[in-house]
Amino acid sequence: MIRSRVGFEPNADVFIDEEQKAVVVTVEAAGADPESLRVSMDDERRLLITGHRASGDRARSGTFVQKEIAHGAFAKRVHLPVAVEYAGARATFSDGVLCITLDLAQTPYHPTERTEIHLIVKRIHA
Repeated sequence: MIRSRVGFEPNADVFIDEEQKAVVVTVEAAGADPESLRVSMDDERRLLITGHRASGDRARSGTFVQKEIAHGAFAKRVHLPVAVEYAGARATFSDGVLCITLDLAQTPYHPTERTEIHLIVKRIHA
């Protein structure tokens, strides 16, 4: 985990699903408020994923002997290896993992500025 000015940087995986013709980005986001999750892109095929994870220790009294779980604001930058269709982006949130699916672009797309991707994160309950 890398600490940054925004709090912390969660781990992420990027996978090209050749069968589905899509790029799948998964981000560890256990404890994050799904309403706080935001995804934007820039002109260099980079996603910026931000959110917030509340501290779970507010109701506890005592002294921590070890504290490793990061909380607060987080941000993750992910470089996409191929051009994608941002308009059809989909996201799910299940078991603490944010999964963003972006279809591969049929034609190259070159945004000229940062663009917000409006995703409705579907919670999946197992």
